[in-house]
Amino acid sequence: MVIWAEFDKLESKGGILQQVLLLGYHSGFQVWHVDESNNVRDVVSRHDGPVSFMQMVPNPIASKRSEDKFANSRPLLVVCTDEFFASGTNVQDGSNAPYNGGTSNSHDQMSGNYLPTTVLFYSIMSMY
Repeated sequence: MVIWAEFDKLESKGGILQQVLLLGYHSGFQVWHVDESNNVRDVVSRHDGPVSFMQMVPNPIASKRSEDKFANSRPLLVVCTDEFFASGTNVQDGSNAPYNGGTSNSHDQMSGNYLPTTVLFYSIMSMY
């Protein structure tokens, strides 16, 4: 079951932008290339655990002052997981509250307590 979805832009070498669909599941994530309706394809699939948020990391604007330390790893994808999604329960009260499809804010809105969030960065270049 999809728990998070969004269209985003994947910036390839040379500044070429490609439309992608990001899908987060309880068991992992997928990135689909959807630029051409007759050539939709799975770019990457991972089954590392639940995903509550995903986004392509934009390339930095070129600057003479700083070097892009991740240039050889781009494009990059950021993936977040929350304790809520990992356990399938509400950490504060142990209930099995279902996820309603909204964006997670990494905190329990009822009690104001923060839930543990893990942020992972993936190199799409190394996953092709």
